[in-house]
Amino acid sequence: TLFAFVAPNVLQLYEVTTPYLPQTLGKLTLLGSTASSTTFTLSVFGSHLYVAFDEFKISFVTIINFSSRLSPKQMGTLTLTSSFSSISVSGNTAYVGTYNNNGPGLVVVDISDPSTPVQVGSSTFTTVYSLSVSGTKVVAAGAGRSLVVFDVSNPSSPQPVGGYS
Repeated sequence: TLFAFVAPNVLQLYEVTTPYLPQTLGKLTLLGSTASSTTFTLSVFGSHLYVAFDEFKISFVTIINFSSRLSPKQMGTLTLTSSFSSISVSGNTAYVGTYNNNGPGLVVVDISDPSTPVQVGSSTFTTVYSLSVSGTKVVAAGAGRSLVVFDVSNPSSPQPVGGYS
């Protein structure tokens, strides 16, 4: 079992198969991150770790390949203009929830080439606190106890198809 910890600008991997005796594995300084970076969130899919963090109200989504747990490698980074709140990955797509600072609430990122993540779509929505992906649907929990279901079958144009507020 793998556990990842991110300090302000360092990713540290641990093996926690034996919880009371964690083993230190690889360590990586995150490019683009500094000691003042804040609010990290992680998502794992396959042998890649997706790290989102804020740096002075600009967000970054960084892809880490940890197939070699002793020497993880930073593959690529995408810069977003809104502060992020959450990230979830399914297949070749990452979904990033953001605080709507005059920007999108849901950002869709093509991660088929981990060295070059590309924003392919977005949908304006109130602040997204958390999101979850299931097939072609993304469920976003937002401000004011709202819940919105997006159809993301066309990643360039996610459409709200239901919800609750």
